[in-house]
This record gives sequence, C-alpha cells and structure tokens, in this order.
Amino acid sequence: MLISADWVVPVSGPPIRDGAIRVDASTIADIGPRDELIERHPHVTCTDFPGCIITPGLVNAHTHLSLTVLEGLIPPQEFHEWIGRIPIAVRALNRDDLAVSASLGAIECLMAGTTVVGDIAYGPEAPAAASDKGVAGMFFWEVLGIGGNDLEKQLQQDDFPDSPPKSCAGRARCGLSPHAPYTSGPELLRAARRLTREHNSGFAVHIAESPAEVELIMDGTGALSHLALRLASGFSAPGLTPVRYLHSLDALEGTVAIHCVHVPPSDIRLLANNAQGVVFCPRSNDYLHTGLAPITRLMNAGARIGLGTDSSASNTDLDLLKELRALIDRAPTISSERALRIVTIEGAEVLGLDNSFGSLEEGKQADLAIWHMPGTSDPIRDLVHHGSGDSIEAVMSAGLWRVRSGQPAFPTRNIELAAREATSKAAKALKG
Repeated sequence: MLISADWVVPVSGPPIRDGAIRVDASTIADIGPRDELIERHPHVTCTDFPGCIITPGLVNAHTHLSLTVLEGLIPPQEFHEWIGRIPIAVRALNRDDLAVSASLGAIECLMAGTTVVGDIAYGPEAPAAASDKGVAGMFFWEVLGIGGNDLEKQLQQDDFPDSPPKSCAGRARCGLSPHAPYTSGPELLRAARRLTREHNSGFAVHIAESPAEVELIMDGTGALSHLALRLASGFSAPGLTPVRYLHSLDALEGTVAIHCVHVPPSDIRLLANNAQGVVFCPRSNDYLHTGLAPITRLMNAGARIGLGTDSSASNTDLDLLKELRALIDRAPTISSERALRIVTIEGAEVLGLDNSFGSLEEGKQADLAIWHMPGTSDPIRDLVHHGSGDSIEAVMSAGLWRVRSGQPAFPTRNIELAAREATSKAAKALKG
C-alpha cells in the first residue's frame, strides 16, 4: 500500500512535498517523493490524501487511560485536595470498568493523532484494551502503599508479567511506577527500581509535582503528610529536594520523571544528567494549581523531554497538540521543529520506544497521523500552532486504519455506553 499527501513529515529528516510512504504489513517499507515511490512500486495501489500532512503517530508520554471515565467529575482544585478524591472514584470501578475506561481513552488518543502512550496502569486491563484499539506504548504498573518486601507478591496479584522482556516484546511494553514519594516509601522505590533494572523494563515516578510534596520531603509536614503516614511505608523526611531524594535512593538514573514542576536551579543538571527523560503535563499542572515547571532550564541543560496530557481526571481532553501549545506558551523559545520532536521521536526516546516509533523511517511501525491542513507551505509550523484533534483526517497504527474521514474505523457505541455507566458509578461514589 502507498499513502501520499501534500506533505510527509518524517521528523527524522526534512518535510517532503508531495510525499508518499509505502506500508508493508505493519511496517514502513519506503518513504520519499510520491512520483519516485510510484515509479519504484508501479503495481502498488496508492491512496492519496490531498490537502493533508502525514506525520508519525504522536507520542503522549504520560496518560492514565484507566481514569478516562472520570473526566469532569472532580473540578480544578488544589492538588492535595484532588488526590484525596481520586481513590473514592476508583474504588467504585471494577476491572471491567477500568478496561472500558482504557478503551475509551485509547479511542480519544487515536482521535487526536496519538498512537503511542506512556501509561500508568493498574493491571493488565489498560495495555490489553489499548492494544486492541491499536494504541502502543510503555505501560507502567503502578504500585503504592506497600513495603519493598511485598512488591513481588503485589505484582503477582496485579498480573504483572513474570518476564517483561519476553511477555512485553510487542507494541505494548511493560514497566513499573511507584506512584510518588508520598505514597511509596523508600524501600518500595528501591525495590521497584532494582526489579526494573533486572528486567530491563521501564521505570517512572511522579516527582516534584506540588509544593506540598516539597514540604513533605524537606520537613515531613504539610498537606500530604497524612497520606505519607498511611501509604509511604518507612518514610521519614530526609531534608532533601524531591529530585535529590530519588537520587539518594538510586531511583533517579534511567527514570521517566513525570511532572518535575518544583525543581530548583541546583537540581536541574542532576535531573537532566540522570533521568531517562522528563515528562511535562502543563494543563494538568494548571488544573491542580501546582505551578510552572522549569521547562526552558531543563531543555537548555540537555534533558530529554516528553509531553503528556495526564489523566482525564485532571485535564479537559487527551489532545496532545493542545497540550503542546500549552507547553509553548510557557516556553516560547521552543522552535516548531523541536516542539514536534517532543511529541514524536523525543517522547519515544523518553519511553525507550524510539526503535519502533516516533519517526517515519523504513523498518519502523506503520503508525501515521494524517492531518487535514490544506494550502500550507510550512507544515511543521502550521501543525504545531494550529493542529488539533479537529484536524485529524485519518490514523493508522501497525499498518491498519484506526480513523478514517475523521471518525473511528471500528464500532465504538458499546464502549461509550459502558463508559457512561462507569462514569455514573464514580460520580455516585464522589457524591457520597
């Protein structure tokens, strides 16, 4: 199959005017100018998308797909108040509800041009549901509220694969995420990091997200202290910044560090040099009143950057290009080219998935987002500054169409109905 458009934007190279891509099964087999590909492959059918731009499928580096059904249930508020409401809603949901929620989240991602996620999972439901819809990614099993010695037993209960490198070698990779320092004590953080190193799997931590977290780790006081007392087994305030606390536990190197809002200048280089990458979620930070991350300083220090929408419980949608413009608003010196890299190849690098995703290159997965943007002479600039889910014409992942003519290419009604029921359950629980 050949797919052509006014522009093909490989990310790994300059945009190609009147470009085309050859897809062979689930992978990209060739890329270049349309006329050259038609000449090289004269017997292959070409599907043309006039007035469109083809990019790699976007990489949403931080999601909670299993919380999609909570959208709009908890209004914007202070982080420490919001975090206390989430467990009430989640306890009202069973595993089937979580699977439906993850399916709905995967659909919303596809409708915004995203085919790869860095997702916080509560069991196998999210990776299974996302994979079924065509969304790939790194799925971090979340652990909290237990001691380090209880980790392996907890992972068995949560159906974490016994051998992640073998069991998660396809489009859905597996990792671990001890939630945050105020819910995961020092021994759990150490144990989870040791296990992921043994398995060569992904590791992610929510870190330095709120002023309350900084106060807790520095002084042992503040609005999150009661949560730490209940859930972070063995925690006592080390008198360090959050980033230096992780570093002291040997849990910073190679870590996907999520949020990183409250990182003082003295920690910038330490974070940039050790973390696998930093994932910013600016609209979620606004929603939860947590502050502005030092985006430009971390970029200037050489940090690898990803971007995430976070969960629907702390954002208005899962549209990654809208999130990207929120990032640019806070760091206006970011070029359009770097901005697109952050939501494609750089995000894939943060998640350790860049061998398969994030750019249009021969041998990589055939994950494409096709955007309707007629008449552009600068496809990267126009996509970054004006594109959104409203611009999506089609989405392909693993060589299969997931969105056509701006609509899902598979039935969604049953998922939507089941998701409404799950939302109703959570809403009732929150009302008490």
